Amino acid sequence: MLFRFRTQPEFPLSILGFKRADIRMELKPVKGLKVRVYASREAVFGEEGVGIEKVSFDSEKTSFGTLTGMTLAGFCEVEMPDLDGKKHWYPIESLNGENGEKLVEEEIEMQAEEEEDDSVEEE
Repeated sequence: MLFRFRTQPEFPLSILGFKRADIRMELKPVKGLKVRVYASREAVFGEEGVGIEKVSFDSEKTSFGTLTGMTLAGFCEVEMPDLDGKKHWYPIESLNGENGEKLVEEEIEMQAEEEEDDSVEEE
């Protein structure tokens, strides 16, 4: 008597890995999101205006932060507890999610409301 075992076709891991890498993952900057910062510059707000300064991180640990939910002109505010415990403003394109996801800025189209002319017409 002969026994035949049927097995399902096997897929090489390299093909599965390639297909998985093809999936694009993006996150929107929201409050509480954990991020890794790959920034070489940051925006610094002062009494006289906004300046851009160079930054560098001592180790991988100090490059982790949490978004505060504030965004402005392509920058996000990030709370950096392991760096200095303060909030810093980094460019959105220099931030990634915990698992390597890319952060993208959400664009919201706003329509300007037409204002009524309340001025008194002169005769």
